[in-house]
Amino acid sequence: MTQLDTSITSNGAADLDKVIALFTGPNSADLFERHVAAISRLCHSNSAGFAIRDLPKVQQVLELSLALLKRGSGGFEEALCELVGTFAKPFVRRTATDEFKMLNHITSLLTALGDIFRSAALPTQLVITAAQTVTTFANAYGNRPNALDLATQQPAEVDGAQRQYHTNQSLLNKSGIVADVLTALARSLLATRDSASSGGQPAADPDDSAASLVLAPLCGALLAMSYNADNCSSMVECGVLQCLAALLSRGSRSETVGTAVEMLWNVLELAPEARTQLSRPLPPLQALARGAAVTSSRAANGAGAGGDDAAAAAGPGPGSTAQAASGGGGGGRDLVALASFSGMLGPGASAATAAVAAAAGASAPDSTRLSRSSGGAAPNSGGVSVSGGPASDHDEGWQPLPDGAAGGGAAYEASISLRAAAIMGGGAVNYDEFADTPDLDLHLVESGFVTSSAATGAAGASAATTPSTPAPAPVVQALADALTGLLRSLLLSGFSRGDKELRNDIMVALNLLLEDASFRAAAAYAGVFEPLLAAGTAPELAARPELVASYALTTDTLDHELRLLTWSSLVHGCLLPQVLDAAVAGGLMRVLLLYVSYGDGHPAVRRWNPDQLATLRSAALSKLHSLSPLCPDEYERAGGPATLLGFVQASPGAAHLEAALRHLHRLFSMVPESRDAAGVVGLIPVLLGIAHDTGGSADGTGGGSVGGALMRMKSAANSAGGGMAAGTFSSAASVGGGGAASGAQPESVRHFALLCLTALCSVHAENQRRLRKAGGVTVLLSALARLRSLDPLLPAPYAVAVLDCIWGAVVPDRKSTARFLVDQGLDYLLNHLEEGNRGHRVVVLRVLSDLLENPRSHPFFHEWRSGANKQTAAHLLLTIWMEEDTLRGMTGPDGLLANTARPLVGLDKRTRWLPAEAVAYGNMSPEKKEVLTLMLEGVSGEVALAKIWGIFKLLGFDSCPYLDPRDHATLAAVEKYAKFRQGEVWRSIQSDFDASDIRPTAPDRVRLESGIELAESLAVAVREAQARLLGRAQDGMRAAEARLFEGMRQQARLEAEYRTIALQESKPLTLEEMRRAKESKAAMLKNSLQSFQFQHGDED
Repeated sequence: MTQLDTSITSNGAADLDKVIALFTGPNSADLFERHVAAISRLCHSNSAGFAIRDLPKVQQVLELSLALLKRGSGGFEEALCELVGTFAKPFVRRTATDEFKMLNHITSLLTALGDIFRSAALPTQLVITAAQTVTTFANAYGNRPNALDLATQQPAEVDGAQRQYHTNQSLLNKSGIVADVLTALARSLLATRDSASSGGQPAADPDDSAASLVLAPLCGALLAMSYNADNCSSMVECGVLQCLAALLSRGSRSETVGTAVEMLWNVLELAPEARTQLSRPLPPLQALARGAAVTSSRAANGAGAGGDDAAAAAGPGPGSTAQAASGGGGGGRDLVALASFSGMLGPGASAATAAVAAAAGASAPDSTRLSRSSGGAAPNSGGVSVSGGPASDHDEGWQPLPDGAAGGGAAYEASISLRAAAIMGGGAVNYDEFADTPDLDLHLVESGFVTSSAATGAAGASAATTPSTPAPAPVVQALADALTGLLRSLLLSGFSRGDKELRNDIMVALNLLLEDASFRAAAAYAGVFEPLLAAGTAPELAARPELVASYALTTDTLDHELRLLTWSSLVHGCLLPQVLDAAVAGGLMRVLLLYVSYGDGHPAVRRWNPDQLATLRSAALSKLHSLSPLCPDEYERAGGPATLLGFVQASPGAAHLEAALRHLHRLFSMVPESRDAAGVVGLIPVLLGIAHDTGGSADGTGGGSVGGALMRMKSAANSAGGGMAAGTFSSAASVGGGGAASGAQPESVRHFALLCLTALCSVHAENQRRLRKAGGVTVLLSALARLRSLDPLLPAPYAVAVLDCIWGAVVPDRKSTARFLVDQGLDYLLNHLEEGNRGHRVVVLRVLSDLLENPRSHPFFHEWRSGANKQTAAHLLLTIWMEEDTLRGMTGPDGLLANTARPLVGLDKRTRWLPAEAVAYGNMSPEKKEVLTLMLEGVSGEVALAKIWGIFKLLGFDSCPYLDPRDHATLAAVEKYAKFRQGEVWRSIQSDFDASDIRPTAPDRVRLESGIELAESLAVAVREAQARLLGRAQDGMRAAEARLFEGMRQQARLEAEYRTIALQESKPLTLEEMRRAKESKAAMLKNSLQSFQFQHGDED
């Protein structure tokens, strides 16, 4: 934006003062030649660029010169072009802080520069020079980052030339010049269209002939500004969609079509609100040419500098309403209605509309699209014609409407009915008769839409009248017709590399637009999906050279991109029933399955190189992911289940395998009927092998049975007459006997294998039996045991998938449950509940609650002991309860309920169920943070409390005698959880009545009050029971404490006696004491042996 030049002195400011004085002085104000010379000298003296601090005075010179030029003073055009061209040089900083302190000077200058675009009668070269200056400034003087860098970087994080680019874009947005450029573009489009409506003869006004010269620079300026999100939003608000529809309708050979397509791409990507504007009434080009864009921009951003003058100066430019030809009505083909609908024509001068229709290749009034569809012999075309193209490209090949088009959804019905009303004519159309607001509020005709014969008779009488500006109308159909016409033309005649690049850019923009329901309906009516279907299925199926030329179906990189983009567009269109029927009949499903099949594929598939084929295979899996739930019958007839089974068994790369599993999971979830066929062909063993990280089936039986099942399905398909299905089954069966390659799969692949097993077996007894027979219980137990290796600090989607699979596939089956319990499955669950992440607790508790419905599981529950502290399972559940209790403040410091009025609310101290666990993972990727957030949002403390209550209810609240009194006090609150929860529900109902000012009836009030009182009385009773339990516990503790102190006193006495004896033994004895001790010992021994005398003592 700027460059630093310390050599500049103050002479520049002095020269500017002299130039301004020359313009404003009373004696020199009329010396126009001296004014021109002064401007030229000023530009030469500042050839390196103007200083930022001098821009206010330079702006004053520009405004004075423009005012003289508007008044008709001659000689200023060349000087102004030189002055405006100098603005394209980087502005000069005299100090290092000029760029930051004086940015408002640049904004004001850009606003003044916008006056050139707002004014209608300025020379063409001046407008071109101003547009080139804006383009250079928007591109930061050639330093614009590429689109990939712009998509990832933040303006606050860049530096150097890229920071300069973001600053320039911000200044352009603040100046409001976007609306000014759009005003000039709308005026030029009207002028060029009016020139074409005069039969191709040179226009009388020279500005009309020169208007086409301005289009390319104006489009270039808008394109340079469209790489910024704020500018794109401003462009949408100011009417860029109307201008783009008109630009694209000029044909594929127009010099502005590439710029318009890229601009449309940028707008749709950076301003998502553009898609919502398509079906809303928008100002026509006539209103934009008179400054409607500038008015809306000033209203949104505040009146800018020169805003009032701009509105006055804009005036009726070339091609505006004041200069347009008028007539008495319009008829003929839908292109005429399209022009009126999109705001590109007036309300319908017959001469003008007939000329436009003739220039665009329109047929006679009796050749409307609807009348041709009723005839049944209509060829196919695609919407708006290409200017300058051969008439045969647009008069041939019209596509009849699909049968049952009225049943194609609200957007589709609205599109067809409103277009039909506009085409058939017969007066104004009332669109307020819809019961629901249609997606397409198409005000195609303002008023007085008469038949073509009446229009022909009134053409001469109405030629002198001035038509009014068309009413605001949606632009969706005009845009759809224009893109369809471009695409049809390029698919038939776009053989150069530039044509193919333009074709692919159109496809990208078309995919972005097809995300909007209203545009899908408009595109379907325009006939865009027929050439897309031909391009997406040839040469695999029969080629259609009348729609797609052979040089568009090569293996070139651009044609490879076309195939990918075509499939995406067709899947978007298949949301409409008619397009879906056409795609199914055209073989789209069979072609997608061809790219998924392994083995000796179709020759048209083998022609791609390995990298291209891998990309196409990924795309085919992605499209099947979206398409198969829409037409499950056709998917099964085409051999989809067998093909996917063979693909999974062939063990492709991890990315392709994950994509296939994603597709299967979506299919089973959205079309439950498809699970029967998948279970029959043996998909469950293959999925178990993937989940268990081993080859083949989980029970080691290999894949031979799967191959046999594939052959049986092949025979059934052949007998049904499905030729393509048979080929599909053959390719799948050729790999069906080998099994999946051994080796550990990535966690994401095993995750989706488990999700597929869950979807297959949930509420499906036969598949649950198949899983048990295939060794699924052992596989899931192994996966459950490996959960201990996961990081306990972070929730893991894989762990939730394992638990869900056990819950849906094992627990409902009685025999699987018995096997699960015998193999210590309940121990693994309780271990994970204790050691795993707390985000998994709700899922584990759900599995436990369903598992404990089987009474045979209760002994396993009571026998479990923690490996960390030897606590029981009941203690573990009560610990989890107390965590939530502590967060809510349900229990006070005394161990009793703290709030008997609302026991579950407690002291209302709750913050959240889980603490912030992402602190230790501050460098997580955004994807991982999103998964973590979703999992944490799914964790509910209320669900945990409810599940703990349900588990103890199944076990019996008196079945845990090993709990201490404090635990029994907590268990007393757990026992009444359901009643407490009912009380909360009654209070919620009462608060809803109070909030809505609705007074319940007397019986209802009595019921509400009784429910609340019951909960409160139960809370009081629980509190009393807790007090008794804790009181007995305290008595026992006091008795134990007394016993402890008595033992301590006895111990003290014994220790005192020991010390006395030890003291005596440590002191020396006198001779007298020794004699007495000896005598005492002798007496003791004598007395102790009196009863043990020998019988013959005398003999001794």
